[in-house]
Amino acid sequence: MIIATHDGSFHADETTACAILTFLHENSTIIRSRDEIELEKADIVIDVSNKNDSKHFDHHSKEFTLCRDNGVKYATAGLMWKKFGKEYLKKVAATTSLKFTPSAKIIDMAFERIDKEIMIPIDLNDNGQLTSYVHEIADPKTDGELEVLNRLSDFHSSTPDIPYLVAMMNLPSQIGQDQDKAFLQTVKILKTLLLSASINAICTESGVAKVLEIYTGGQILIMHEKYPWTQAVLNYPDVFKDCLIAVYPDRNGRWRVQSLPLSKAQRFTNRLPAPTAWRGLNDKDLDEATGLSNMTFIHKSGFTGGAMTYEDNLELAKLWLEKGLEEKQA
Repeated sequence: MIIATHDGSFHADETTACAILTFLHENSTIIRSRDEIELEKADIVIDVSNKNDSKHFDHHSKEFTLCRDNGVKYATAGLMWKKFGKEYLKKVAATTSLKFTPSAKIIDMAFERIDKEIMIPIDLNDNGQLTSYVHEIADPKTDGELEVLNRLSDFHSSTPDIPYLVAMMNLPSQIGQDQDKAFLQTVKILKTLLLSASINAICTESGVAKVLEIYTGGQILIMHEKYPWTQAVLNYPDVFKDCLIAVYPDRNGRWRVQSLPLSKAQRFTNRLPAPTAWRGLNDKDLDEATGLSNMTFIHKSGFTGGAMTYEDNLELAKLWLEKGLEEKQA
């Protein structure tokens, strides 16, 4: 596979697109040029040529009007993800250390997650659509609301997202071979990042589906494996509207109790934090404060804590629920 794109300064959209293509086609090379003869040597031409057909994909052309249902226009990153994303995810599932074969539904959901969390921000930035899109979804009605939106937009502009990081890879004095080398280094970084993000997306969507199967209602969500339960809670608020705390094993096999987050907008606000008197205590001090055995810790903010065994942890969760509600209602 020979991939062609433009030379000169490089951006998040074509470097991410190259990360997709070079993963799918391991024996690939990249041409960077604006010379039409050089470009036509490639099997696929992206982000340059002013053409759009089965070989050429240039979102800059006047004829290109493709956009998502939410109004976000496609740039090269999103366009390559739209065309090859599911094929990419299937290869990820087949060639990495996943311990299961994801269903077609999980692939579809992982595809949408990557598009929403990675490709849309890149495309918004590259198309110069970010400010207008944020303004549209925020819909400020007053000068005060507009001022808040402007402050948040200013804050976002300096966060190290993919477009920002790729821009930092363009050193001011680099030209020619040095710039091409920096381009390839950037593609390599993004290739690793996108692979890890895709594994996480597949595992997250599979885990969310399992959490939805496990939870049957009530104030405590009990899991015997580590699942991405916070994603389930945040994405399905109506399902978990009555749930306050979760019980689960952490990555090291220790048992934890944790408050559910209040909402997507307030994900660091706890629905039911641990009783104040327990916070910041460990081991025997926590045993004494709770009247239980084999406790390990309660975080000083009260959002999580745990015990040595499942049985002890479940007792902690029940007491947390009782005392936490009493304190909340006092």
